[in-house]
Amino acid sequence: MDNVLDLISRVIPIFLLLGLGYLIKISQFLTAKTIDDLKRIVVTFALPPALFITFLNVELDFNIFVFALIIFGFNTLAIFWGKFTGKHFSQDHPYFPFLIPGYEYGMLGLSLFAGAYGLENAGAIALADLGHEFFIWFLFVPLLMNTVTNKTSVKGVIGNFLKSPVIIGIIFGILFNLLGLKAFLYENWITASVMTTFDFLANLVVPLILIVIGYGIQLQKASFKELGIVLLTRLGFWMPIFLLLNYLIIPLFFPFGKMFTHALFTLFILPPPFILPVFMSKENKAEETYIHNMLTGYTLVSMVIFAIYFVFSQV
Repeated sequence: MDNVLDLISRVIPIFLLLGLGYLIKISQFLTAKTIDDLKRIVVTFALPPALFITFLNVELDFNIFVFALIIFGFNTLAIFWGKFTGKHFSQDHPYFPFLIPGYEYGMLGLSLFAGAYGLENAGAIALADLGHEFFIWFLFVPLLMNTVTNKTSVKGVIGNFLKSPVIIGIIFGILFNLLGLKAFLYENWITASVMTTFDFLANLVVPLILIVIGYGIQLQKASFKELGIVLLTRLGFWMPIFLLLNYLIIPLFFPFGKMFTHALFTLFILPPPFILPVFMSKENKAEETYIHNMLTGYTLVSMVIFAIYFVFSQV
C-alpha cells in the first residue's frame, strides 16, 4: 500500500503543475502572449540543452538506428490508416489523417516521462522517439504543407529541419556521443561550465512545459463523438503496434530493457503533434477549432492513461 501511495505521489506533481497553468489562465495572472513567449523560451533555450544532454549520455548502438527506421515506418503506415479511416468516419475534416501519426514528444512526452520516472531515465523515451523526429520533419510536415499549398519545397523541408531547436539539440548530442567527447565536455573547465548551464536549463523543461500545457487547456464543450473517433482510431492503431513491438520484435531483436517499454508506451499514448495547427490553413476556422479541440481532449485523456499506467506498471 505504501508503495502505491509513493507512486501516486510522484504523479500528483504533474497534475498540480498542469492545474497551476490552468489557474494562471483563468485568473488572468499572465496573458496568452506571455505564455507564448515562455513557450518559445522553453523550446528554444531549455528543451535543446535537455535533449543534448540526454543523447550525449545514452548508449548508442546500431540497434537504436534500426529501431528508429521501424518507428519511421509505422508512422508512415499511420498516415495511410488515417486516410482510410477518415474517408469512412470523418469525411468533413480534411486534416483528420494528420491526427493519427506522430506524437507530442517535446512539449508533453518528455515532461510526463521525466516527471514520473526521473530526468535520469529520459534517455529511454528520447531513443524511442528518434525515428519519429525524422518522420515529422521529412514526411509529416511536407505532406501537411502540400495539403495547404499543393506544393512542397525540398529546400523548405531541409530548412525547417535544420532550424528546429529540438533537432539541433538531438543531432549535436548524437554527434558528440559518437565522437566520444562526453568526458572532455565534463572535464574541461570551460566546457564543464557550459554543461552546468545546460543542466540548469534542462531542469526548467518539466515544470515550465507542464505549466504552459495547463494554460492551454480549453474546457470547451467539444464534440465527444469526434474525440471518440480520434481516440479509437489512433489508439486502435498504436496499441496493437505497442504489443507487437514489446512482446515479439523487441524481445527477439532489441535488448532495450524495461524502462524502454515504459518509454514506448508513453510515446504511443501521446496526443498528435502540437505543430499541426502551425502548418495548417488559417482560412478554415471551423477546422482549426476542430483540431484544437481534438488536441486538447486527447492531451487530457493521454495524461490520465499515463498516470494509471505508471502506477500499475510499478506495483
